[in-house]
Amino acid sequence: MAAPAGSETAAARTGSPGAQKPADLRFLLRDATDAAHRRLDAGFAAWDLSRRADYAAFLRVMEAAFVPLEQWLDGVDPAFLPPDWGIRRRAEALRADLIGIGGVEIPRSTAALRTPEAEAPGILYVLEGSRLGGQVLLRQVLASPDPLVRAHARFLRHGEGQRLWASFAAWLSARPVQDHDAAARGALRAFALFEAVQTAG
Repeated sequence: MAAPAGSETAAARTGSPGAQKPADLRFLLRDATDAAHRRLDAGFAAWDLSRRADYAAFLRVMEAAFVPLEQWLDGVDPAFLPPDWGIRRRAEALRADLIGIGGVEIPRSTAALRTPEAEAPGILYVLEGSRLGGQVLLRQVLASPDPLVRAHARFLRHGEGQRLWASFAAWLSARPVQDHDAAARGALRAFALFEAVQTAG
């Protein structure tokens, strides 16, 4: 099963082994987060999202990470965000799906995420990268024999037809490479949060 966060890693490996990678922030982040991506992917590998119990567990993990990260990003200086950040938010779609399939709600965290704003592009890289893995996961959900599962795929379907990953990747690639260190810390912080809630769930 493709990882629900940072899923560019697996997709990017389809190129020729010796191909030159452009020295831009997108690819630097991909390389910096490779190990974290693999760990998260392994944690989700046994889940079958066509089953209501597994799908509910997946949504609970996603919601527990997306809510605090999106809340923090809402307060970040717009200079660190793509201009269309508002249409990329998915926490509400997650909550609607979770409630719709009868999953147990997780109370929203009121604790503020304390991290430098310069880490925002890296955090966004993980959230937006989940759209790639989400395309694979959506096929599992839509193939479910459970009509309640099939009917609640707002999160995985979010942004269909809008090329949101492509436009985000272009925005990220245009950012200065010297932002790499802070952005990598942000991406790893986001992966760590997903891993923590995955393990706790």
